[in-house]
Amino acid sequence: MSPLLRTLVLLVAAPILGFALYLGLTWTPLFENVHILFYRGLLLCGLSAVLLGVFLAVAGRWRPIEPIAIIAAAALSLSANLMFLIVLPVTIDRSISVFLLAEIDAHQASPLTTRQLEAAFVQHYVHDMRQIDRRVAEQTISGTISAEDGKIRLTPRGQRFLRLARFLAEPFRTDPRFVGLAPPADQVVK
Repeated sequence: MSPLLRTLVLLVAAPILGFALYLGLTWTPLFENVHILFYRGLLLCGLSAVLLGVFLAVAGRWRPIEPIAIIAAAALSLSANLMFLIVLPVTIDRSISVFLLAEIDAHQASPLTTRQLEAAFVQHYVHDMRQIDRRVAEQTISGTISAEDGKIRLTPRGQRFLRLARFLAEPFRTDPRFVGLAPPADQVVK
């Protein structure tokens, strides 16, 4: 097999092997003390890329693999795993849309109106599942807010993150209301 073909096979196989490794690591107790899915996922993605690189370096003793190919394979695997983590598990864990789809599915026999769906969201998602408390706890752990005496404030890290979010909102055409660049729809003067 030519060196070019061998490298191409490696670069195709690495993300597959790296994903299997990442998926297997998610079922271990590694980093289980990291309770935020995104942060634990980042750690496991990084670990799987390192382990894949080590595996390829060891395997390279029997069949030579260029060091740059090992680095490229580990980086490609890391990129694919990060993309998967953010697009699926993190979205499923945090998405209002996924919650709404589940509510709609649970009421197939007697479909909900928009108002009923809104009431179900407020009652179940916000109140019963305590999502505001969850977000406050996560952001406190992340260091973007501080919660003292029942008062929540942005930390300097939170201010920097919000500046970055506002900077990125326009070029990526995100909803400006989420970063405070536009008033909520109910406050827009017509």
